[in-house]
Amino acid sequence: MGIVGLDIGTNYTKITADGKNVLLYPSVVAFGEEKDWSLKGEKGGVYVGDEALSLIKASEGVEVYRPIQDGRVIHSSFIELAKYGLRRLSVEPEVVATGLPVKSSKKEREELKSQLEKELKGKVLVFPEPVGTLASMGVDTGVCIDIGFGTTDILVLSEMEYLRGDTMLSGVDKLYESLEVLIRDKAGITVLPEEITKMLLNENYSIGRIRSGKKVAIRREEVIADYERLMKSWVDRIVNKTKSLLEGLSTTLLDNFVVTGGGVLLPGVFETLKEGFSDIGEIKKPDDPIASNAVGYYILAKTFLGLKEETTEEVKFEEVKEDKKDKRKRT
Repeated sequence: MGIVGLDIGTNYTKITADGKNVLLYPSVVAFGEEKDWSLKGEKGGVYVGDEALSLIKASEGVEVYRPIQDGRVIHSSFIELAKYGLRRLSVEPEVVATGLPVKSSKKEREELKSQLEKELKGKVLVFPEPVGTLASMGVDTGVCIDIGFGTTDILVLSEMEYLRGDTMLSGVDKLYESLEVLIRDKAGITVLPEEITKMLLNENYSIGRIRSGKKVAIRREEVIADYERLMKSWVDRIVNKTKSLLEGLSTTLLDNFVVTGGGVLLPGVFETLKEGFSDIGEIKKPDDPIASNAVGYYILAKTFLGLKEETTEEVKFEEVKEDKKDKRKRT
């Protein structure tokens, strides 16, 4: 039976058809306007992933959508990103397992499930986002904090039963919003979230723009001190909210205390989280905090369908860029 684990985040989408090899692409869908000059016979259309990002940087008059805004799902872009990932994997799965923020409503989950099943022609399973990471680590009881781009989800499980959880509208985007203001003040340019991530993770990466007829660039060394100050305040909010949610719980549930998501990989975040939770217990993270939810959804789907799960092997992570032939025209 063909199974796909699909984690569509606010910033990046992760998808796997075997629980081992995970494809990554930006969670951006752009609708281009009709072109004044079309050297390739194109009149605009729907662009996904890296090609959408390139369009945003180079063109005006572009409608840009991300799949989750303020914790709520934008169905049209969610579906476009899912279909794109399946095309890149060249699969037509019978089952697609995915996740949504913990505090998404039952109505919202059912509507998305119905639309996905109609578009993808298969069965769809929807889980609360952090459960994927716990499943990927072989954990059925514990606490997981999933720090994504648009939301931070907190989940408490006991023997794979949901006990409590919450969704904070304070993901990496809130940190980046403050940092972007500083960059705009320093260099007078507007930057994309994906560019900020690359700058923070790569010491030699700089973000450049043409401004007033000159090349203007901002480098990591110029913002890192401001970043560290903003990051610590942002992490404190996550720690305080989590402690409030955990109030009154049995300490046995914290034997597995996991943090995951792309936010955990930003400079200093994991270390600051460890310090913030030092009076509760030791936190840990999966080998790949970005891919772990998608892998876990795949494992959960096999478990729910009564299929034997093979021994977990090292997850391979691959970025995907769109081929020209994958571009879809808008009618």
